[in-house]
Amino acid sequence: MREWFNLARESLLDPRSGALRLLAAEIPAQVPMLVLALVSVMNGLVYGLILSPILLALVSGGVIWVSAWLLSVIGAQLGGHAGVSVMLRVVLWLQLIRLAVQIALVVIGFAIPPLAPIVSMVAGIWMLYMAVCFIAAAHGFETRWKAVALLAAVFVLTLVLASLLVASVGEPAFLMD
Repeated sequence: MREWFNLARESLLDPRSGALRLLAAEIPAQVPMLVLALVSVMNGLVYGLILSPILLALVSGGVIWVSAWLLSVIGAQLGGHAGVSVMLRVVLWLQLIRLAVQIALVVIGFAIPPLAPIVSMVAGIWMLYMAVCFIAAAHGFETRWKAVALLAAVFVLTLVLASLLVASVGEPAFLMD
């Protein structure tokens, strides 16, 4: 367990090194799917304070898997070599760290309310940098700019897919109140 905390600390302080260490770790093939379920449930619980936790957990799991798939497929078009399982490992690890940061932000928000927005903004920028480093390492990109382009492409494609989904299915009932 201590190794995972050390990896989380390294991921936060030196994302490039943390990414290489995560990718080098020997993790059984079934573990990413279990972590996907765990992260989905945890997201559902965290965000479930506002919305339905079960629906949110299902949507979260789907979004995480589709994100990993898109990062793999589009990354391959940019010359990357990370498969879906590798990208799922990266996305899940970043999600776990993001959840821990969000919990810390809630504590900061209660303890020192004026500081919370600043810490939140800095954490968001740092998490974006971490994502770029982890994606570049996973795909073996020589430059992080390819990872930035990949993230931008996946972001735009996700917005388009979400818009098409809302247009075809309709707006969720909880947003119509």
